Amino acid sequence: MSTIEITINNDQDHLEFDSKQIRNTIQFALNAFDVSEGSVSLVVVENDTIRQLKKEYFQIDEVTDVISFGLSQKDESFDCEIVINAQRAMDVAQEKTSDPIAELHLYVIHGLLHQLGYDDATDDGFEKMHQKEDQLLTELGFGNVFSGKGD
Repeated sequence: MSTIEITINNDQDHLEFDSKQIRNTIQFALNAFDVSEGSVSLVVVENDTIRQLKKEYFQIDEVTDVISFGLSQKDESFDCEIVINAQRAMDVAQEKTSDPIAELHLYVIHGLLHQLGYDDATDDGFEKMHQKEDQLLTELGFGNVFSGKGD
């Protein structure tokens, strides 16, 4: 039985979303990796907030789509905080002429995958991570959000 505690805080007004659907995405992704114990704190923000966090924690002054923080020590339950940028999801979706809600779910999956050991800093890692994102998002009914190849 799964005991993943999921909290969602909405600190933006750019995009309305269904918290239940976000919870389902988190649970689905963690189930795919056999994670059954832990907590995920998700905070949905806008450009200014995520820029401030990126600068504070990474010394990089830029807007980004997602930041995730691991809160677990080795061999403990899976615990993390993920901050996703709804304003960026709106902007990117408009550029790609795609669904901003699907883009938002991409950010959720991306943040979780970082906490599950995926790293997109190398070409190989980038490819593996984004293939896994599209696989999970397709299974959830969003299609290939990152690659944009069909639904």
